[in-house]
Amino acid sequence: MTVSGIALDTQGRPLADIRVRLNADFLYGRAEATTGANGRYRIGDLLKTTYRIQAFIERPYAGGTVCQQLAMPRPTDYNSFAVSQGAVRNFRWQLTGRVGFSNEHFGASIVMWLDDTVRERARAIEFTLTPSGPLFDGTRSQVLVREAVLGYPASEDGLKDLPLGTYSLRAVMLGKDGRRTPLGIATVSENTFQANVPLVWSPSRVCGSGTSSGVDPFLVRLEPLR
Repeated sequence: MTVSGIALDTQGRPLADIRVRLNADFLYGRAEATTGANGRYRIGDLLKTTYRIQAFIERPYAGGTVCQQLAMPRPTDYNSFAVSQGAVRNFRWQLTGRVGFSNEHFGASIVMWLDDTVRERARAIEFTLTPSGPLFDGTRSQVLVREAVLGYPASEDGLKDLPLGTYSLRAVMLGKDGRRTPLGIATVSENTFQANVPLVWSPSRVCGSGTSSGVDPFLVRLEPLR
């Protein structure tokens, strides 16, 4: 009646002080453990039922603290499992990728609202993310150029699964006529449209109950530069 395993960072090294959370499917119960210096954990003396498991890493980010969910090797590892024979569940820190078979991702997202004239003329929006610091795991970041194809519903327009870091954000409209038109960007907190804005995500408030990336979507409004 045990669950055990190891947690590794993005480079394959053991992660200490990782919170591992085990939830019973049919009983009101939860068990938790913390990984040791070797990255290993063990939860014992469990009841004979099925469980789901998650692990979280907390690290400083942009003056706050972000709590990210860790990945597991196989999509089926996110399903319920029995512990009668003992179970092993390992974890690894991922900055991008799909969470099991779900529509969630470990990466952060950008949600955009478009000026009506942009939506009528655009085939897609091209975003350029230029790093202003390392990624959340401390590794070196790279310039990202991603296209956001316009779809329906409009509330889902944007980008998903971006590696968490800090960037400078620029946007260009890719017109249906083949033209490239620079766009102004305004954030929720600013009404001024600018060619470049700092891209810094806000940490989710409660560890384990927000997004898998640990940050809220970055919301932007776009219109042609005047």
